[in-house]
Amino acid sequence: MDKCSSRTELDAARLLTLRAASLKEAGRPFTREASMAKLFASEAAMRAAGKAVQIHGGNGYTRDYPVERYLRDAKLTEIGEGTSEVQRIVISREILR
Repeated sequence: MDKCSSRTELDAARLLTLRAASLKEAGRPFTREASMAKLFASEAAMRAAGKAVQIHGGNGYTRDYPVERYLRDAKLTEIGEGTSEVQRIVISREILR
C-alpha cells in the first residue's frame, strides 16, 4: 500500500463515519453503518501503521519514532470496543434483517 492508498482509505473511513453520524442525528437506524465505519477505519489504520513501521525498518519498532505507538494504537482499535469479527457479525445481522 502506498501513500495514495492510505490517504484514500482515510478519506473513505471519514465518509463512512460521517454517514453513520448523519443517520444517528436524523433519528434513523445507524447500527450497520456505524459497524461498517468502525471495521473499515480500524483495518485501514492497521494497514497504514503497518506500512509506516515497514518503511522505518527495525527503527519502526523502537520508541525513537512515533510509528511504533501508531501501530499499537491501531491494533487497539481492532480489538477495543468490539473486535473486527464482532463488527462483521453485527453488519451481517443487519444486512440479513
